[in-house]
Amino acid sequence: MNSRLTRAVSFGALTLASALVLTSCSAADSGTSASKEDGAAALSGEVLFYDTSGGDVWEGLNKTLFADFTQDTGVKVIDDYNEASTKFFAAAQNGAVDWSLVFLPSLSDAQQAADAGYLAEIDTSVVPVDQLVEGTYSKTGIEVGTFGMVLAWNSETYPEGSAQPQTWEDLYDTKKFPGQRCFFNNPQYGWTLESALLADGVAADDLYPLDTERAFKKLDTVKDSVTWWSSGAQSIESFENGSCDLGIVWANRAFTASQNGFPLSVSWDQAGYANSVWAIPADAPNPEAAQALLKSVIENTEGQVAFASRVPTPIPAASTGVSVGDFPKDIQPFLPVGDNISTAITLDADYYKEHNADLTDQFNRWVAK
Repeated sequence: MNSRLTRAVSFGALTLASALVLTSCSAADSGTSASKEDGAAALSGEVLFYDTSGGDVWEGLNKTLFADFTQDTGVKVIDDYNEASTKFFAAAQNGAVDWSLVFLPSLSDAQQAADAGYLAEIDTSVVPVDQLVEGTYSKTGIEVGTFGMVLAWNSETYPEGSAQPQTWEDLYDTKKFPGQRCFFNNPQYGWTLESALLADGVAADDLYPLDTERAFKKLDTVKDSVTWWSSGAQSIESFENGSCDLGIVWANRAFTASQNGFPLSVSWDQAGYANSVWAIPADAPNPEAAQALLKSVIENTEGQVAFASRVPTPIPAASTGVSVGDFPKDIQPFLPVGDNISTAITLDADYYKEHNADLTDQFNRWVAK
C-alpha cells in the first residue's frame, strides 16, 4: 500500500469544509493528484514557493500535497519563507521575481497584486477551477486556506472552574483579567481593530467600515498591557515565555502550541476568519510547473485530508456539510468550520484593499505614541 493510500485508510472518511470546497463529481473523486498522463512528464525544474506561513504549515504541505506532486512529476517545491508579502511586492515592482508560486496571506494582498499586474492568469485549461465553489477563485489566484483569528488564553493561568476570558469584552477588561495581552502589530488580518470595536459594543453587521477613532480609543484602555507579536511563531512564543497570558492568535498556531504541550485554549465567539491565496507571479520562472501544482492540489483529495490532519487550516476539500465533530478531538477546537464559526465574522478584504495603507499609517502612529 503506497503512502497516499495509507493516509486515506488512516483518516478514513475525514473531509474538510472550507471556502474552497470542491463541488462536483469530477477527477477529484478519484482522490489522485495530477498524473504523468496529463502532461506531468513534460514538467521540469523546481517551484520556488514564496511562503508567508512557514513552520508547521510548510512542513504539512511538504509532507503531503507537495510531496505527492513531486512524486508524480519529479518537480520539487522549494520553500522560501518570508514574514509578509512585502518582499514579493518589491521584487515584482523591480522585475526581479524568483518565485513560481506565491502564498499571499490575505485576499486584499492578492487583489492589490492583481491590480498592479504582478500576477499571471490561472490557465483554466490546466487548473480545474470548475471544481471550486463560485467566488473562491479569481483569474489570478485560488483561495487555499481559511485561518481564524481567535481569543486565546493560558488555561493554567485561567483554569476551568474559575473565570476564563471568553469574549472580546473580557480581553479588554484589565480588572477582571489583569496581565499582558498579545496583539498582532499590524492592523490587517490580526483582528486587532475589529476586536476593539466588538468589545466596545459594535454589532457584527456594523463592523465595516471600521470606526478607527473608536477602535483606537478602546485600544488605549489596554495599550500599557500589550505585548506585540509580528509572526505566528512569535505569537505562541509570547505565551510560552510568559510575556502574555491572553490575547489574539491565529487558530492554527494555537493548535501547534497545544500539540507541543502548552495549555492554550481558544474562543471563537465573534472571531475573525479569512482566506489566503496562492497565485503565480507574472514573471514566474517556471509557470508551467506552478499551474500543474495548482491542478494537483485541487485534485488530490487524499492529500488534502492528510494535510488537514496536520494543520487545521482548511484548503480544497471533497464535500461540504462537515461538522467539527467529524475531526480528531485534538484538532476540533482550532478548526474554522461548522459550529466553531457560527458567530465568527469574515474579514472584509475589499475594505482592507482600499484602506490598508491609511490604516497601517494610523496604526503605526498610534503604537508609537
